[in-house]
Amino acid sequence: MKIKLVIALLAIFTAFTVGHAQEGGLGARANNRAPRATITVNEQFLNSFLVGMFDNLQEPSMPLSSGGAQSTANCASEIRLKREVNGVRTAVRFENGRIVGPLAFAGAYYSSLLGCVQFTGWAEAEATMEFSRERRAVLARFQVRDIHLANTPGLLNDPLRNMVQSTIDRRYNPVELFTLEQLSTNTNIKPAGGALRLEAIDVRPEVTPSELALHITYRFVRG
Repeated sequence: MKIKLVIALLAIFTAFTVGHAQEGGLGARANNRAPRATITVNEQFLNSFLVGMFDNLQEPSMPLSSGGAQSTANCASEIRLKREVNGVRTAVRFENGRIVGPLAFAGAYYSSLLGCVQFTGWAEAEATMEFSRERRAVLARFQVRDIHLANTPGLLNDPLRNMVQSTIDRRYNPVELFTLEQLSTNTNIKPAGGALRLEAIDVRPEVTPSELALHITYRFVRG
């Protein structure tokens, strides 16, 4: 709702200023410049979102089904995202144009050779973003880099990392974060006698040292 309100106010302001520019003889130049808006999200908001998720929803879980992993009645091969494990807390931060951070987890891995192995630990994860014109959406791709297991044989590090990454790639990557439709809106402008459609036509995601910015290009049409 806040995003739509900001976009609506932007539309009214832009319509007013462009109208006066046209009266002053600057209309051609104003119309040749595509209207843009930038929506920003900082680290605090994203980490507060994670806290809200853990407080109000179940822990996200993901089945492990590759690399020989199996599930039985007594041992479900899966990994669950945890708020915190051994002092490491799930969080995100912005770093060199990327979104990175530790992910705390717990789970189990069953194989015919090892039986049911319970594990806990944390992993360094990275998310990169891009805009897909084909899918008309901002996409995120997640990659697990280093896995640190607690009280578990180190020989499981590589197999577990490969299983988690292959599961993410097969089931989730790439993830649609925002579609152009979600970033578009209609707003009624009663003094102008109608509604204006703010139609998002392009998005450029940017990760700065302090925030995630979505640079959105719009076109204005009758709603």
